[in-house]
Amino acid sequence: MKAVIHVDESKKWDLALTNAENIMRYGEQTGTDFNIEIVANSEAVKDLREDEAREAGRYDTVRDLALDTVKFTACRNALASAGIRESTLIPFVEVVPSGAVELIKKQHEGFAYIKP
Repeated sequence: MKAVIHVDESKKWDLALTNAENIMRYGEQTGTDFNIEIVANSEAVKDLREDEAREAGRYDTVRDLALDTVKFTACRNALASAGIRESTLIPFVEVVPSGAVELIKKQHEGFAYIKP
């Protein structure tokens, strides 16, 4: 099963991460394989900076989910608009040219869209 979780507001991060954790836990309990990608754009990209994630207490959760095969992507357009350097992001975050295009691609690939 495939799901893309879209985060565009900073206040939605905790819910998005909980959604991902719950999906992964369900998969472990039922033997269901999940392919999850969390796409951040707009203001939410700032929360993928390593210092911001550590300060908010989310770094360990993001790291654990990434180790559990959850993919994290950040919109390059949003990063540029916010003046955020890619080098300041959590090391395992992948930068995509456009968060909106990434969402479109994932939906065309059969990913279920989740918006916390």
